[in-house]
Parts: sequence; structure tokens; C-alpha cells
Amino acid sequence: MFRIAATLDRASVAREIILEWLEHHAKTDLPEPSWNGETFHHTSGNCTFAAIRATTPQTDLWGIRFIEKEADEAEREWTTEVVLREREGHEADFSLRKLAKSHESKLRVSPTAPPFVEHVAKECAMEQGAAKLEKDPWVVESEFDAASLTEFLVDPDRQTPAFVLTVPEDAEDPNEPLLDAASLASDTLGLAKVIVLPAEYTWKLTNRFGKRLSVYRGAMRVYLTGFNERSDPEGGNDLFMPHRMETQESAAKLISLLRWIAARESLRGFRLGQDMLSFLSVLLPSIDLETAALRDEGAGAEDQLNAAIRHNALLKAELLQSLHMQQSQALEAQALESRLRDAESKLRRSFRPRPMDRGRRPPYGGRPQYDRRGPAYDTRRRGPAEGRGRRFDDRGRPPYGERQQRRPYGRERERPFDRGGQRSWGRRRDDREFDS
Repeated sequence: MFRIAATLDRASVAREIILEWLEHHAKTDLPEPSWNGETFHHTSGNCTFAAIRATTPQTDLWGIRFIEKEADEAEREWTTEVVLREREGHEADFSLRKLAKSHESKLRVSPTAPPFVEHVAKECAMEQGAAKLEKDPWVVESEFDAASLTEFLVDPDRQTPAFVLTVPEDAEDPNEPLLDAASLASDTLGLAKVIVLPAEYTWKLTNRFGKRLSVYRGAMRVYLTGFNERSDPEGGNDLFMPHRMETQESAAKLISLLRWIAARESLRGFRLGQDMLSFLSVLLPSIDLETAALRDEGAGAEDQLNAAIRHNALLKAELLQSLHMQQSQALEAQALESRLRDAESKLRRSFRPRPMDRGRRPPYGGRPQYDRRGPAYDTRRRGPAEGRGRRFDDRGRPPYGERQQRRPYGRERERPFDRGGQRSWGRRRDDREFDS
């Protein structure tokens, strides 16, 4: 459903916060090794916990997978994966991935960041590129903040979309937009940056990006990553007018749409293996470390065989999950391609050329009037089709076939040009007489 990648300063504190929230959410007691950051497996009711740790002299990896099944008609299965990586000389990396498995043709839920992200961001100072993760929205309070906002929107290090909510000019509270900015910021924490822009500072965006890319008068706009002054307004940087937020029902639909936009952009922006780590990136090193430890300790064949069987089962489960995700992505790509074909077909039909009346040109921006005749031609001079396709100076003259045929030089030369005197044309050179 979505991915969150960030950096933090205290990985051990973040691990304790995550385990406390999962224990409280599942209403169970986790085993003692879990609080020491060790590998464990725990099951309670419809919830399953699996944590793995792989430690090397340079890197310390810890990952946990929490699976929760819903007993309903859709039979949804939610999987939350969190990976923490500590390296020497670097800040700790935080990676979160939310997966959903369901028999529904369309998932009837809205993506929401887990509540423990808020606590981790507060206690461990999480950051995403040029932005700091905060629960509350960013409220622009001065011209300096407005100028900083314009620079933030075009910053190439921005990793999440920005939701800019403006306040109407006649609003009672100059910092209260039409949408619930606090709820939206909490639900999309780590997925998007929510910004409240009062009406008195909207001109900063207009002066920088122009009206086509600005937002004002209570509307809100989505600024995707990679945005600049030459971006296309219709290329994902959607503008939502105030009438989409007038009622509670329409506002709730818009908030749900914004959540899905943030989740979709997180899948595109945070790439597995590059920008963030998956649970498999911890599982593979842990298998290698455990196999090497058994070999170095001189474990028996039975112990090594049992470990190999357990590792095989884990890798098989990962392979099945990857195949399921690949199939679902292929189906989604086919559905998207079908919608693109339908949209292209409708676009072509809407721009089908229509015949125009040659006798009358339509006014600027209007459509041709087919029920009116063109201006009457002057039959005394030329016919309705005469003179078209010819030079301007030939109009009104008789057709080419009826003109008098001209000779090559306009007149027939009966005598050659004699510079020295009279002489006949057919005279040879040796018979000529020259004057002394």
C-alpha cells in the first residue's frame, strides 16, 4: 500500500516504541528476547510476530514483520514490516512497508500511517531529505516562511508530495483552511507534507510560479516531487477547488483521495533496495550468519539439517509473497493500460475534424455556421470558382487556354541585330565586308 523511508538518531529507542505499540495493539505479551533486540517468533490469536537481527562489525540490522488477519467477508490480511539499520559514521535508517492482501477487486480502505510513526518521529528526530517529520502541519506565519515554502517546493531533495491548503480571504480564522489539516497531517505522516498557507501570503507562490501553478482563495494543490517552474499543471500537480470541501461528505472523499495520492507516490519514490530496506534484506544476512556460526561451532549434521529446513521454509514464504505481489502488479498494470486506451479513444472521438463552410469564416473562438450561405459573388466580373488558386494579377483575365499565344521574345525578329551596318542573316564570315 505504501512505503516510508527516513533517518533517525536513536535506533534502540525506536525499536522499543515499535514493540510497545505492537504489543498493545495485539493485546499480548511479547517474549523476553524481543526486548533485547534478538530474533523471536510469536503468535497470538490472529496476529503473528517475526523479528530477525543480523549483526556484523560494520552494520547492525533489525527487522520485524507483523501480520494481522481480519475475520470478515473480504478476508483482508495486513502486513507491517519495519527495518532499522545502524552503520558506523551514518545516521540510522528507518524503513516501513505496509502490505495488504484481500479478495476484493478494489480495496475499500484508505491508507493511513501507523500510529507508532508519530511517536518515533517525536522521540528520535526523524527526517526525510529536506523535511523533518512532524505530526502538526506547517503553518506559514510570515513572508520569510512563504519564501521558504517556494524554495521547499522546488527542492530536488524533497522526497514526498506537498499538500498546500490555502485559507479563504473571508475566513474568520486566517490559519484555518477548509480541510482538517491536522487530521490529514497525522494520517499522511511520512507520506506527505501538509502546509497551511494563509490568504495574505498566496501572492508569493503566484509571483514565483504564475497563476497556472499557484493556489489561492481556499483551494488546495498537490505539488509532487520534482516540481519546478516548468512543470505541467495537469501532470499530477492537481488543483482542488473550494467546492470540493464545502460539505463533510465531499471533504471526507477528498481526504481519502489525498491519502491514496500520497501512498501511490511513496511506491514510486521509495525504491526497494535503494531508498529503503525490506524484511528480506535482513533475512538473507541472518541466514548466512547462522549457517556460518553452525559450521564454525562444529554442529552436527542433524542440527545443520534442521536449520536448513527452517531457512528453506522462510525463503519459500518470501518467494510466494513476491509472486503474489508480482501478479497483483501485473493485473493493476493491465487495468491501467485498459483505462488509458479508453481515454485515448474518447479523446480521438472528441477531436474528430468537422466540415467547415468555405463561404463564411467563423468568429474567433466560435464554431462555423453551416446554415448560412456565403457572400454572393459578382457575376459580372467572375464566377464563384474563378480566380482561386491563381496569382492575384491574373484574376479577371480570360482563362489560360483562351489567351493569345505569345512567342518566345514577344515579337518575331525578321532581321538580325546588325551593329556595323546592313547585312543579311545567312551570310558567311569570309564574305563579310568590314569598314576600314
